[in-house]
Amino acid sequence: MSPSRVCVWTLLACVVPYVYAQDDFLAPEPLHAAGLTKYWQLRLPLDRGQEVLDAYVVDDQVYLGTQDGYVYAVDATTGVLRWVRPVLRSTHRLRRPCHADDRTIIVTPVDVEIYGRRTGDPLERWELRFPCGGAAITDGRRLYIGGLDARLHVFDLETGQILWRVLVDGPIPALPVLVGNNVVIPSESVSVYACHHVTKAFAWQVNTTGYNTADLVADDNGVYIASQDQSLYLINPEFGQVKWRVRFGSPLREPPFVSPTVALQYSAAEGIVAIETGAGLEIGSAPVRWRLAEGRRVLTLHENTVYVLARDGTLLAVNAADGTVRQTVSTNGLHIALPIREHPTVLLAGSDGRMFCARPLGVPPLRAEDIRGALRPPGSGSESSTASPPTTRPAAEASRANDPLATGERGVPLGGKSNVTRALEGRESRE
Repeated sequence: MSPSRVCVWTLLACVVPYVYAQDDFLAPEPLHAAGLTKYWQLRLPLDRGQEVLDAYVVDDQVYLGTQDGYVYAVDATTGVLRWVRPVLRSTHRLRRPCHADDRTIIVTPVDVEIYGRRTGDPLERWELRFPCGGAAITDGRRLYIGGLDARLHVFDLETGQILWRVLVDGPIPALPVLVGNNVVIPSESVSVYACHHVTKAFAWQVNTTGYNTADLVADDNGVYIASQDQSLYLINPEFGQVKWRVRFGSPLREPPFVSPTVALQYSAAEGIVAIETGAGLEIGSAPVRWRLAEGRRVLTLHENTVYVLARDGTLLAVNAADGTVRQTVSTNGLHIALPIREHPTVLLAGSDGRMFCARPLGVPPLRAEDIRGALRPPGSGSESSTASPPTTRPAAEASRANDPLATGERGVPLGGKSNVTRALEGRESRE
């Protein structure tokens, strides 16, 4: 039954039978051997011929874009499908959305589109009068968009008016990053710039020896630059000094997955490379901990285990200390990786619309109230479990106190196939 022709309303009672009628997308035994258990799974109601091309986790929501311009928004905590609507022209790919309060902001090559974060209701649309380079970031008041015209364009989120622009020495196809009072800007040249996020006053400039087309990443250690000069740099965000540089056997076109103690960088020549990082290192030094030749995408870290999607599409549980593979799990075609830094969650998707979420063994399963919270409209008095986690937890769960995907007391495990939570827009409304 085509989702473009039928309005489907979600009822909690409809969710439970799907759990028991639907086979697990990943076999439970090898998953348990890897230290994981199914948390939820979902099959998106794709129309005939639809395929998922792009997927991103942004805060508590997952966004998936299809080849014909539709965007599906899924609650990351419960796997509930919140909304779906035509957003993009069929020639455009979904870029990473960003959030400002209860708004979802999606930048296309020609405009900025703003939707209700939980409902998908269209709120605003601004035309862009410059060639857009990539996705956008926001500080909640301003929207920062890189252009192929070698400028960073900064908009007021309330009015849509341009506040300022800054010229760099090349196109900006990758995501900038906000660090302290600065916005750090990569360019498809040999330079990375930092300027004040409000006044655009110049702060510093770092020169690499190759183009910089990977998204920037920042944490308490600094700003990471993955460059096509075959090097990963860690930069002091205040003054722009290079803390260390690690050279690889091939150009770097993707950002690293970072934690307080290790940066995990993919290189086409070497696979996943684990690099020691942190405040205790001397300037210029960054020892390589291990290399995993078959590694392709890092999914998450949990205690002493790194979960990696391999080049052949299998899920690997890897010893974080020495890089040895402890367990291999078949993913049955779920080859779209959704990395999550903030909490230990393995999230995979397939082009056929299947999604699978696994959590560490011992995490309490979803409860009926978690599902209800995800389905409530905004402003109804109680949001999903990510908005107001329980204040009292069993002692064994103390390590998950800050986990936005953690649930409360044990209850009936829910998950499986969700229905659409609101009326679907007709495909005739897409340009």
